[in-house]
Amino acid sequence: MIESKPQQSTIGILYPGEMGSSFGKLLCEAGFRVITTVEGRSARTHRLCHESGLSVVDSLAEVLERSDVVISLVPPGAALSVARDVAASLDGCSRSPLYIDANSISPMTVTRISEMLCHVPIDFVDASIFGLASQLRQRGTLYLSGSRAKELSSQFEPIMCVKVVGNMPGQASALKMIVSGIPKGLSGLFIETMLFAQNMHLLDQAIEACDDIYPSIMEVIRRMLPTYPQHAPRRCEELQEVEETMLINGLTPRIVRAVREVTSALASTGWPDHDTEQWTIAEMIEEIHKEGRLTAVAVSFQSISETKNGSGPRDQPITGECRFHD
Repeated sequence: MIESKPQQSTIGILYPGEMGSSFGKLLCEAGFRVITTVEGRSARTHRLCHESGLSVVDSLAEVLERSDVVISLVPPGAALSVARDVAASLDGCSRSPLYIDANSISPMTVTRISEMLCHVPIDFVDASIFGLASQLRQRGTLYLSGSRAKELSSQFEPIMCVKVVGNMPGQASALKMIVSGIPKGLSGLFIETMLFAQNMHLLDQAIEACDDIYPSIMEVIRRMLPTYPQHAPRRCEELQEVEETMLINGLTPRIVRAVREVTSALASTGWPDHDTEQWTIAEMIEEIHKEGRLTAVAVSFQSISETKNGSGPRDQPITGECRFHD
């Protein structure tokens, strides 16, 4: 476990993308030794490690051998494979580091990871990070759950806001799924309605009206939307996890499913090279509109016409078909 003095403790991060490198940088600034490996990783990962001041070692085995705590920070779809690699590397090992999964995954995935790790000498804490990577110190919150969550929270509190939500792994991840769905939903609804505004040649006026009437909502939109060219694929994975969890719990994810479809279209948009911090809301809507991936390709207004003309019963539901491009 982490010792009382950060300078005496080593934390391993697997693997430092934008969030991992930002969190690792905060740990370094707080006095922890932070190590990682870029074995089999992209040139971007190499660059982020260098810029964040992380020490790079040769392999996963070396990270596990030298670390008191190991933090997994990868896309949701890679969380299981990383945990599987860690379990395989620690099989038969005498060391017992603490493993923290801080990925945006479902409670069911957390359970599978816990089962993988129960046969090796390692303790497991479930974690979730709220906030953009660029604003962790100012606005980020780290939520923890598990038997050693309280013990761990006191070590990270000088770095950022930390809250313990329970003593069972899966609770922190469930909370992340619940809360993070709201800004994703707002973003999906905003994009769809602003595409309507673009079609009506009212985009600038619509954005101005939203700024005047819904300033708090627009604060979320301006914080989230410019990150979609880079992060839409990962958010699709996160929304898929939310859908599956809701279905297992007997709920029908109607709005979540629609938001995932919108986000999926953004993930497949051919975004031009552009500094994400320089995107304006209007530029993004215009780019999405130009790509046409959220344009309806088949719409039937027969029922609407019949209702308006009196040829159809007014108590019948209006029906139509609207499909997204694949």
